Amino acid sequence: MGSSKADAILHPIRMRIIQELASKPCTVQELLQYLQDVPQATLYRHLNTLKKAEVVEVIKEQKIRGTVEKTYALAQASAILSGDEVQHLTKEEHLQHFMNFYTMLAKEFEAYLEGDVNFEKDGFGYHQLPLHLNDSEQQAFLEDYKKLVGKYQFKPREDRRKRTMAVSFIPERQRGEN
Repeated sequence: MGSSKADAILHPIRMRIIQELASKPCTVQELLQYLQDVPQATLYRHLNTLKKAEVVEVIKEQKIRGTVEKTYALAQASAILSGDEVQHLTKEEHLQHFMNFYTMLAKEFEAYLEGDVNFEKDGFGYHQLPLHLNDSEQQAFLEDYKKLVGKYQFKPREDRRKRTMAVSFIPERQRGEN
């Protein structure tokens, strides 16, 4: 698999870094608190990959005891893959990225199951909903969806619990396609 922005973003550890930086800028030490299972050297390697792909950026440098502490932030405009950026991927590459994404979700779900589980109170569920939309209806739906998510995409606080919502749009194969 070649090196691409999709490769940079759709890696399990890098997706976790991106999720944390989506909430707030962080230093390496702050990221290590969130990613306790990731060794520091590994974290630096993944941050460098994301930096080279222009997905994260250094927004602050501060000298501390003879070393430079960097604060990383998500480069919001670059953290999402565009249609042009994934158009060239092969079927196998798309499937691998899709599996990486859902493997990360499965790990989050496994961690959830290890805690105090209350499916009804937590609002947990499996949903698959077919939408029958023409192109303009789909565009309107996506715009409405972005507005709705933006309305509730708050910054972390003590009184808020992180809840992950995973959404995928998988178009039905057109008749006559192989």
